[in-house]
Amino acid sequence: MKMTTRVAYCNMRHYKSKNILIGIAIILTTLLLFVIPSIGKDMVEVNFAVINKIYPTWHALYRNVDESTVMKLAAHHDVKTYGLRSDAGYMNLEDATVSMMYMDRTGMELYKVKLKEGQLPQKENDIVVSKGILEALGQNGKIGDTITVPYQILKDDGLDYTKEKDFRICGFLADNESSKEQKQYTSLVSEAFLKAEIPVEQVKYRFLLQVNGQKGNTTADYTETIQNIARQFGISEDDMNINKEYLAANYVDPATIPVIVGIMLIVVLAGIITIYSVYYVSMNQRVREFGKLKAIGATKRQLRQIVLREGMGVALFAIPIGLLIGTVAVKVVLLQFVEHAKDSNVLITEAYKVVAKGEVQLYYWWIYLLAIAVTLCTVYLSLMKPMRMAAKVSEIEAMRYQGGSKRQKSSRKGYQFLNIGRLTKRNLAENKKKSTITIVSMVVTGIFVMMVATVLSCANPMESAKSSIVGQYEISPIVESGNKEHPEYEWAEVQKNNPLNEGLKQQIEELDGVERVDVFTALKVSGGPFEEKIGTEFINGVPEEYAEELKKGITEGNVTYEELKSGDKVILDRALLHWYPDIKVGDKLKLNIHDGDNTFQKEIEVAAIGEYGTGLTNYNCLIMAKEGAEKLTINNSSSYFQVIADKDYDEALEASLQAIVDGSGRLQMRTWKNEYDTWENAIQMTRGACYAFIIILAAISIMNLINTMINSVHVRKKELGMMQAIGMSDRQLMKMLQLEGIFYTVGTLIISIGVGSLAGYPLFLYAKRTGMFDISTYHYPVTAAIIIILTLFVIQMLLAIFIAKSVRKDSLIERIRFSE
Repeated sequence: MKMTTRVAYCNMRHYKSKNILIGIAIILTTLLLFVIPSIGKDMVEVNFAVINKIYPTWHALYRNVDESTVMKLAAHHDVKTYGLRSDAGYMNLEDATVSMMYMDRTGMELYKVKLKEGQLPQKENDIVVSKGILEALGQNGKIGDTITVPYQILKDDGLDYTKEKDFRICGFLADNESSKEQKQYTSLVSEAFLKAEIPVEQVKYRFLLQVNGQKGNTTADYTETIQNIARQFGISEDDMNINKEYLAANYVDPATIPVIVGIMLIVVLAGIITIYSVYYVSMNQRVREFGKLKAIGATKRQLRQIVLREGMGVALFAIPIGLLIGTVAVKVVLLQFVEHAKDSNVLITEAYKVVAKGEVQLYYWWIYLLAIAVTLCTVYLSLMKPMRMAAKVSEIEAMRYQGGSKRQKSSRKGYQFLNIGRLTKRNLAENKKKSTITIVSMVVTGIFVMMVATVLSCANPMESAKSSIVGQYEISPIVESGNKEHPEYEWAEVQKNNPLNEGLKQQIEELDGVERVDVFTALKVSGGPFEEKIGTEFINGVPEEYAEELKKGITEGNVTYEELKSGDKVILDRALLHWYPDIKVGDKLKLNIHDGDNTFQKEIEVAAIGEYGTGLTNYNCLIMAKEGAEKLTINNSSSYFQVIADKDYDEALEASLQAIVDGSGRLQMRTWKNEYDTWENAIQMTRGACYAFIIILAAISIMNLINTMINSVHVRKKELGMMQAIGMSDRQLMKMLQLEGIFYTVGTLIISIGVGSLAGYPLFLYAKRTGMFDISTYHYPVTAAIIIILTLFVIQMLLAIFIAKSVRKDSLIERIRFSE
């Protein structure tokens, strides 16, 4: 064994406490460097596995494509494979929704639809059904049997009158659990039926395609090809649907790589600062040791090698432990993620099955190598400064060294009387650099923790739910456009016989638990800027109870609720600017107001632009006072009843409201509880992952505080022993150690919480702008700040008690003779 290796090995054993702290820091660093890319890769792979199980395999589809364009698209050199689908209509059933569509064989393959038995429809009266469809029809049958189907054809931009026709069953599809639960099914008809029922000029196909690509092409490359084809044939963006999830699952998607790399760099930075700090604060007490080695012939290179091999020796023990813990943690964490929300939707449910059954690979050899390599690099970078310090030690200075920091020419202020505060101040002043490094190492993590906590505190499922629904219950009339069989569902007809009437309002207000019912109105408008794109829009009449909320949401311009009562002015919700970016404050829109059977023109001024939740706007982006909207209509234009209850969830009240809705047959209801549950499932998984990450990251930094305080006492054992010999009590020693710890704690808290709070606000603005977690309101992370404060103070107090007990284990004589 080389002498440098032997010395490094002996040092590892001699400085056990320091190396244990470094080892823990390396274990935690390795753990994060392994778990983060593993979880990231596994989540992607699980998602891709689920997508490849469930999602269709077409790269994109183009809607509303006529037969001549189909032929031209099919011949395009960039189209690899194509299939066709066309929606013919719907079966007219009370308790189920059954679509009737034509799909060719390739379309079936691209949609991953397989017949359970039988064959595809060929003749006009052939049909493929499922057992669920037969149950909904109240009929029985097998292949070759005839069934009678009532149906409505999609033509003239709506649903035609109901017809009945006898069909011969030619095949069966399997029903999945989701279809059974929601009672939504699909039947297949022939192209002959499609062309017989719908005029040729109205037959529109969905053109499903896969495009040609080369090895190594990214999702962006495929997307660009799809968009280029669409532009060549005049297919609008609204008529194009790119299967982004499938493309990401099967082709290179570089979007997730920067995120994982960024998180790993944060971990590496925290590891470097902590490991370097631990070595730095311990180097001072080893100056004499390195000086003696240099005096007996050790070269600068050998001294550097001793420090390096000691650090790498600790890493060789710690890294396997970190990898072992990480290996266990990966599957546990992944299962916890998907198990928590496995019943929230089909994708998560399938993801849980994929992980539980081991259908995807969770561990990758290259991630193990990556974690080892990056951790070793982290340790090496941390040791570079200590290695240089060891090599620069002078033999003469080392012999004179007594365990403190290097002293400049003395200009120290003396005191006639000493107290604990002055002693603490003197010690910290003599170790400014060490104190600064300790605080900086913890501040970096503290700032990051506060920034993440800011976003998580603003991601409030309760607020997100209240943003999407104003009251606890929302009741609205069933509105359907273009259904000839049910013309009463047209909005113009609903206005003339609106189920949201004064009698219903009074009935709801009399229920136990209801505080009030707020009535929102809607007016259909067309013309002006809406003529070319979406065709129509709605004016949203907002009751006066929300006047203050309207005022707060204004971002451009200025208008009062009283002015909105005139019926001549509106606030434009900023969401509408996505489609109409040229509209600005002061514009006057010449609109057609549709009120029942009547239509008239009206000039409306855009008085302001604002940002509002969908619960307030109901996706109607022209906002007016309810009184103003009512001036423009002679009918009952109530669009929503927002039921304000004394509890967010009242089972009895919900049952009573549901009974009213079911009894009407013309109403539908949304609840705050359902919205809240949806947001809670989405946010809780992310919150758990983020907090687990920052807790481990914080633990790495706290290792530095522990090492600094232990080392500070260790190098001053002789000094502390002499002070106790001349009268310092154990209580005073404890108080001095606590004051030193409080300095590190308070310094860390002031900077990390202060800077972290300031840095968190721009992050909140970014999250709000991008719609992350539907964040809308800033909340200071009070809970996170309190937890950080209490954690640091508790650790510091426990550490002071532990160190004081450790010092008292040695006799006074042993402490005075320390370092001799």
